[in-house]
Amino acid sequence: MVPDSEVPDSDQRRELLNRVRVVVEHYERHSTAGATIMRGVRYDLAVRATDLNGDGCLFPSCRCPKADCADRAACPPPDTGAWIR
Repeated sequence: MVPDSEVPDSDQRRELLNRVRVVVEHYERHSTAGATIMRGVRYDLAVRATDLNGDGCLFPSCRCPKADCADRAACPPPDTGAWIR
């Protein structure tokens, strides 16, 4: 079991999810099989973001800077062209 002092808080978890999204998008753009390989990682990110933020969260397909779609008015539409075929 991880001590409470080492468990990341919600903001830290959101930042980590966002960092992973950046890596996923890099591989999707620069690898010939990137979109196929990263599909599972995107799904995992979506599950983790939903667990953290609730069912209304659109991450990682949104452009929310903090992996939290709570303020959708400021959230640009998703860029899904790279991974939904």
